[in-house]
Amino acid sequence: TGKTGGSGGTGRSKKTGRSGRSALTALSQMTALSQAGQHFRHHFACQAVLPEIIGARGGEGVLREEVDAVDENGSVVEAPVGSKKASIPKDVRLPAFFIVMNSFCNTCAYILEYATFAIFFKQVHNWNNATFAGLTQMAGDVLGAIVMQVIPLVMNNDYDPDELGCFRRYCHYLLSKPYTLSITLSTWVLFNLGMVSPSLPVAITAQIFMGTTFVYSCKWSTDMNLYYSLGDSQVFLSLQVLCRNADAIGGSIAGVLATWLFSIDPAAPFIFGTGMACLIFIMYTLGFCSRLGFGADIERAEDMRSRRLGLTRVSAWKSDAKDSS
Repeated sequence: TGKTGGSGGTGRSKKTGRSGRSALTALSQMTALSQAGQHFRHHFACQAVLPEIIGARGGEGVLREEVDAVDENGSVVEAPVGSKKASIPKDVRLPAFFIVMNSFCNTCAYILEYATFAIFFKQVHNWNNATFAGLTQMAGDVLGAIVMQVIPLVMNNDYDPDELGCFRRYCHYLLSKPYTLSITLSTWVLFNLGMVSPSLPVAITAQIFMGTTFVYSCKWSTDMNLYYSLGDSQVFLSLQVLCRNADAIGGSIAGVLATWLFSIDPAAPFIFGTGMACLIFIMYTLGFCSRLGFGADIERAEDMRSRRLGLTRVSAWKSDAKDSS
C-alpha cells in the first residue's frame, strides 16, 4: 500500500509538472505578439509585403508563391517583355474600395482617440493618473493579441454551417468574411459613443476596447485583401498599398482635426468619429449585401455571382494548382 501511495504521489507530481509546463508554454505563446492570434504580426510594412495565409485554427502562416505559367510539356513559359497585368481586376475594385474605406476609418478613429484621450480624461473626468491612463491605452492592443490566441483553443471550427440551427448559422455568417469588418466598424460607433459617456468606467472600457477593435480591423482587412487577391501577389500588394495609403491619409487627417475639434468641445473628436464610422459602416455593409447577399459563405456567394454574370474566377494559389494537376 505504501508503494502504491508513493507511485500515486509520483504520478500526481509528474502530471502537475506537465500541467505547469503546459500553462507556461501557453502563457509564453500568448504574450509573444509575433505569434499571437493565428500567427498575427501587426506591422504595416509586413502587412504590405508578406502575403501570408493563416490556418483556420491559428496554425503557422504559409507564404504563397506566384504560379509560373507552363506549356503542354511542363516547361516554364516566360512572360513577354512589356506585358503587364492589371494591378486590381475590374471586378475586385468595388470590394477594394470598401476595404480601403475601412482602413481609413480604422486609423482615423484610432488617432482621434489616441491624440486626445489623456487631456480628455483630465478635463472631463478630472482623472490625473497618467500612468493608469497609459496602461488602459495599451491594454486594448494587448487584449486583442491575447484573444486571438485564446479563441482558436476554445471554439471548435470543424463544423458544417448548413447543419447548424437557425441562430447559430446566422451567427456564423455574421462572424465570417466579409462581415467581420462590419463588426469592427459598428464597434467604432459604439466605443466612440462610450467615450462621451458621463460615466468614467464606461469611458475607460470604451478606450480599452478601441485598441482591440483597431488590431482586429487591421488583421481582418488583410484577410479580405488576401481573399480577393486570389493568390496573385501583385494584386495583393496593390490592395495592401491602397490600404496603407488610406491609413496614412486617415492618420494625417485625424492628427489635424483632433486638436481643432477638441478646442471646440472635448467630446467633438468622438462625435466626429461616431459619424464617420457610422457612415462607412452603412456603405460597407450595404455594399457587400448588394454584392453577395447574406447567409452564404463568401466563396460560394462569389462563385454564384460570377456564374450569374458570366465571369471567370481563377485562383493562382500554388496549392490549388498542385491539387488540379
